[in-house]
Amino acid sequence: MATLDRLAPAPSAVLRREGAWTPRRAIAAAVTVAVAIALLQVFQSGTFANTGADIRRLETERTDTLARIHDLEAEVSALSSLDRTERAARERLGMVPATNVTYIGVNVPAPEGFLLPRPLTVEPTPAPDSRSWLERLLAAVPLP
Repeated sequence: MATLDRLAPAPSAVLRREGAWTPRRAIAAAVTVAVAIALLQVFQSGTFANTGADIRRLETERTDTLARIHDLEAEVSALSSLDRTERAARERLGMVPATNVTYIGVNVPAPEGFLLPRPLTVEPTPAPDSRSWLERLLAAVPLP
C-alpha cells in the first residue's frame, strides 16, 4: 500500500484547481487595484490643477478685456464731444460759425406715407441682342 500512496497525488493538489484564487493572486490583485486607484487620483488632481490654472488665466484675460473696453468707450466719448468737434472744424478745416442764418418756410403738407430712398441716377438697361444664339456663337468663334 505504500506504493499506492506514492502514486496518488498529494492531498493539497487534489483540492487545488487551476482557476482558484490563491493568497498570492489575491494580494497581487489588491495591489494592482490600489495602484490603479492611486494613479487615477494623481491624474484627476493634475487635471483639476490645470483646469484651475486655465480658469484663473481666462478670468484675468476677461478682466483685461473689460478694462480695454472701458478705455475704448472713454476714448470714443472724448473724441465725439461737441467741443472737440468744433475745435477740429475750426483748426483743421478752417470753418467758422455761420453769421447769417436763413430759415425757409415750406407751405406744402408733408407726405402721408413713408418715403423710401430712390436712386439718384437711373442706369440704362442694355438692349437685348436681337441676333439668334447661333449667330452670337459664330460671331464669338474666330474664323480664318
